[in-house]
Parts: sequence; C-alpha cells; structure tokens
Amino acid sequence: MSTLLVLGYPTEDKAKAAYNEILNLGNDFIVNIQSVAVVARRDNGKFDVVTPGAPIGNSTVWGLFWGMLFGLIFLIPFWGAALGAGLGAITGFFVKRGVDEDFQDRVRGLLNDRDSAAVFMVVNEMTEDKFVAAMRPFGGDVLQTSLSIKDEEELKCELGKC
Repeated sequence: MSTLLVLGYPTEDKAKAAYNEILNLGNDFIVNIQSVAVVARRDNGKFDVVTPGAPIGNSTVWGLFWGMLFGLIFLIPFWGAALGAGLGAITGFFVKRGVDEDFQDRVRGLLNDRDSAAVFMVVNEMTEDKFVAAMRPFGGDVLQTSLSIKDEEELKCELGKC
C-alpha cells in the first residue's frame, strides 16, 4: 500500500535539504519512493513547486498526480496539468484517500509563514527506524500519513515534535 507523507519545514532550504536526504535514503533502499516533490510558500502568499532537480517519478502520471493534488490544495498548476471536466472525479479520488478539506486546511496551515516549505512524498515502504534516524536532524512536522494514529504519533515524537 502506498503512503502519502508530508513533512513541513520552517524554511525552503531546510525542506530542500530534507528532500536530498530522502533521495539518498531511496538510493540506500531505506525508503522505496514512488514520487517526491517540494512546495514552498512565497512572500506574496503564493505557492511554488521548487523540487531541486528532477523529482522521482517524473512522468506524465506523476505530473498529473502532483498537479491535481497541488492544484486542489494550493490552486497552483504543476507541469501543465489540465483541470478540466474530470475535476470532480479527481477530487473524489483524493477525498477517498484522505485528502479532504481538513487535510487541505492542515497543509495550508503548515505553510502559513513566508519561506515555509513541505516535502510531499509517496512511498511504497520504508525501514522506519532508519528513516527516522536519518531525518531526525532535519526535524519537521509530520502532517499526513496512512499510518495508524499511534504510529503517526510515534513518528512525530521521533522527529522531536511531541
């Protein structure tokens, strides 16, 4: 089962550093990444996808996935994804997977300061203890996972946010 994981950071630089570490963890087989992207808030209140280099899963399908997800949450286009007649079906797809209005509000709240950023990732599986140990220096707020509530709370505590 895939997991959508959102890690929030107070600065874009911190999010980019975490992003690079996640890529390294993918290369070391600690996390099996389907796709990863970084979104940052600008001084003018707008949001940009600022993924350094090419994101994992940089394909039409993942471009459409991120485009629809970020468009739904931040009202920003991503790689030219069209928001046409299928918007209702796409919205339903995300709502069924926990991307409802509450989640959207939580993401926007996480990115309420200028220069704040978040790493969005979809993973197949991870070695949690090694992932947490590698990500601990970056801190961050764990916003959404498909982990159980208990497991999500434990992950937040491991990252120093309890």
